[in-house]
Formats: sequence, C-alpha cells, structure tokens
Amino acid sequence: MGRILHTASALRDIDAIWDCIAIENQHPAAADGLIDEIDDALQLLVARPQIGEVVDYLRPETRRWIVHKNYLLFYDIVGADIRLLRVLHAARLIGPDDLQV
Repeated sequence: MGRILHTASALRDIDAIWDCIAIENQHPAAADGLIDEIDDALQLLVARPQIGEVVDYLRPETRRWIVHKNYLLFYDIVGADIRLLRVLHAARLIGPDDLQV
C-alpha cells in the first residue's frame, strides 16, 4: 500500500479546520472527531485511490472525496501514493486557483 503525502496547504487547512471547530466553536471533541474522519478517509483513499470523483475541470488528474458531508478532500495519485492537496468546506466556491500546489 502507498503513503499519504500532504501538501503544506493541506496541513494548513487541517489546522484551520481544527482551530475553527475546537476554539472558535468551543467543541474540541467534535474537532478531534472530524480529524479522525479525515484520517479514516485518507486510509481508504490510499488503499483504493481510484474511488474519488475526478475533477479535471479544477485541476488535471485531481480527485475529490467527501468527508462528513461538509468537507472535501482534493488529492492526486502519485505512483502508489496519494497526495492530499487541500481540505476545503463544501459551501466554499472552489476554483482552479484553490488547488494550485
């Protein structure tokens, strides 16, 4: 099985999501739970990388996977690995510029 690679943007996204839920909304347990769901989804994606929806209109060879109905994982496949590009809220208007590495 491959590895999960994170871009700097993806790591910043995950930190910002945790901060928003845990600190601003005062729900650290909920924040931890969402991060666990993201981790579980990444494990599934590294085992079966082709299951994500192709979103070539945003970035060539990029895929999207929904986590917890409100967050989208954007990733690409690099050999046997997946590279997490971004983790963005589904309500956000997402364009090609959001997925630049």
